[in-house]
Amino acid sequence: MDSKTKESAQADPSVLSKSAVLLQRLLNDIWTSPINLVLTALILCLLVKLLLVKRKPSSNPSKKHVLAQLPKMPKVDLTIQQLRGYNGIESNGRILTAIYGDIFDVSKRSDLYGLGGSYSLFAGRDATRALSKMQLDPSLFSNEYDDLLDLTDKERATARSWHEDFREKYDIVGRLLKPGEKPSIYPSEETVVDGDYDLNNKKRE
Repeated sequence: MDSKTKESAQADPSVLSKSAVLLQRLLNDIWTSPINLVLTALILCLLVKLLLVKRKPSSNPSKKHVLAQLPKMPKVDLTIQQLRGYNGIESNGRILTAIYGDIFDVSKRSDLYGLGGSYSLFAGRDATRALSKMQLDPSLFSNEYDDLLDLTDKERATARSWHEDFREKYDIVGRLLKPGEKPSIYPSEETVVDGDYDLNNKKRE
């Protein structure tokens, strides 16, 4: 642009205020058209929401599950009625479930088996039948001892597969007792023996 053109542009107010004129026309179009006014309001609302979402602090800064921290449970055999008490609510957070006669302590995954969890039906119950059928149906969790005699071979295999999976993840803390069956007496942590010596390295009589 030569000096004459520059002088002409500087002398012409319409050139100097071109942006202002365009902005004024845009605002006039918005205010004089109800449709444009509504669209503008929606766009502004969306922008505000996007800004709020970006600035909102995370309610769960860690993606890791908040797991129950409980001491290791000593082994104990339970009846189906006693097992019901270990549902995470009546047992200070302890959650047990039974599969094929073994009782597993699943307390460390209270996010799954505790109240509101995906598998909360397992808490304090014998889950064998439900796992054998791969169904989370409340009717499959009996309040009485279930002998499982009517399961098919395929269902038994499915339940045993789940049993092995649980064994790899959770501690077995006892056996589910049959009606009239007496519980086993397990040695406590202090009296567990290894060979001919106990944990205090004292020779057994």
